[in-house]
Amino acid sequence: MKILRFERKDEAVAWAKKVIGIDGMSGDVTAISLLDDKGEFLAVTVFSAYTGTNIDMHIAARPKSHWLSRSFFNASFELPFRVLEVPRVTGLIRAENLDAQRFVARLGFQYEGRMRKAFPDGGDLVLYGLLREEYLKHPWSENEAIRGAVGTSTEGPPGSTTSAQSSGQTT
Repeated sequence: MKILRFERKDEAVAWAKKVIGIDGMSGDVTAISLLDDKGEFLAVTVFSAYTGTNIDMHIAARPKSHWLSRSFFNASFELPFRVLEVPRVTGLIRAENLDAQRFVARLGFQYEGRMRKAFPDGGDLVLYGLLREEYLKHPWSENEAIRGAVGTSTEGPPGSTTSAQSSGQTT
């Protein structure tokens, strides 16, 4: 059984940072976690840099796991678009992480630009954005929203693939 959680925020954020391979996430940070039956993280969505009109979204997943459940996916988008009602979500991805870029493009995110040498190691950062109206048009946005409940579905959103599910670092 997979369980959605909103507590253990600090632990979830630290785990996600390690999986994604980044140090900082700006502003107030919160997280939604998907746990396995042993209470270990399968996936974490971290939200940071909330401005009222935008929030950054980072998704980290345990490598080679089947983490993409419909309930986790819905919860990850319900928070910014239906609870906070932000007009957009931004995905910030290391340029060399092509799996993550393909994954967010399948979710409907649009490529918006590249920040050259944005990381301390000289790596580039690519920006993707998803607007609230784009999210609301997707069939998966109309599925039952899970707000802190137990999620057991293992069905992913349309267009998801095994390689995206097992890439380890997503966004």
